[in-house]
Amino acid sequence: MQHEIKKYPVKHPILKKHIKFYWSFQVDQLEMNHKLIPQRNINLRFNLSETPHFLSINGNQHLLEKVYFSGIHDHFTNAQLKLSGSVDTLGICFYPEGFYPFLKIPVSEFKNQLLGAGEVGYKLSNSIREHLMTVNDINLQLEILESELLNLLIHNNDFSENFDKIFSELKKSETSGNISDFCKKHNICLRKLERMFNKYVGVSANTYCTLNRFHNSLNSLLYNDFSKLSDLAYDNGYFDQMHFIKDFKRFTGNTPKSFVNQSNSILQIGKLT
Repeated sequence: MQHEIKKYPVKHPILKKHIKFYWSFQVDQLEMNHKLIPQRNINLRFNLSETPHFLSINGNQHLLEKVYFSGIHDHFTNAQLKLSGSVDTLGICFYPEGFYPFLKIPVSEFKNQLLGAGEVGYKLSNSIREHLMTVNDINLQLEILESELLNLLIHNNDFSENFDKIFSELKKSETSGNISDFCKKHNICLRKLERMFNKYVGVSANTYCTLNRFHNSLNSLLYNDFSKLSDLAYDNGYFDQMHFIKDFKRFTGNTPKSFVNQSNSILQIGKLT
C-alpha cells in the first residue's frame, strides 16, 4: 500500500517567502525502514504521536527528538528512518535559503547531520509541539504553526536581500557548476558568494547546483516523465548518461534503475522533493 503525504499551502505572505509548503503524514499502523536521501532544502518535522522515531546509521540506532530536521547533505550516507506504530508527523518544507532567518545560525553548521531542534537551541520547538497536540484539526494546527513561525521570524529576522537576488539569479541561470562564470557575469566575488551560500543554504554554490540538478532529474524519474534515461540526463544538463548515473549514485548510493526497483526511500512515499 502506498501511503500519502498531504501537502498544505502557506497562507501568510511573509512566510511564503521562506516556506514552500507544509505537509502531514498520518498512518494508524506502519513499519518503516526507509533510506534518507539528501534533499536540496530543510524539512522540520514535528512527531505528534507517541511512536518514537529512530535514525539508523550503518546499523547504529539513535532515538530522535520529537522535533527534528536534517541539514543539507552533499552525499549519500547509509542512514534510515525507522519507526513502528502509529504515525502522525507535521512537517515544514522550507525553501533552500528559507531556514536561516528562523534560527540565525549559519546553515552549514547542520551540514550532513540529522539533528533535534533542541540540540541547535530551538527551545520553543517542544512548546510548539505541545500546543499543536492540543487540537486534532489540521487547519487549526497550521494556524498555530504559522502564528509561532511568524513570531519567531519577526524576532530573528536577519536575511540578506542581496543574497536573495543573487540566489534567484543563480536558479534562473540553471548553471550546473560553472560558478566562476556566474560570478563574473554578475560581478560577485567567488569567495563572498561561497560565504553567503554556506550561511544561508548550508553548502557551497557548486554543491547546491549539483544537488538541485539531481533533484530535478529525480522528480522526472519518480513521475516517470521521460522516455529514455539518456534523454532524462540531457534534459537536466548532464554531459551524458554516465555523468547522470555517477551523480545519482553520489546522492542515493544506487543506480537509477536499482533506486526505483527497491522503492525504499522516504522520498518515494510522497515525492517530497
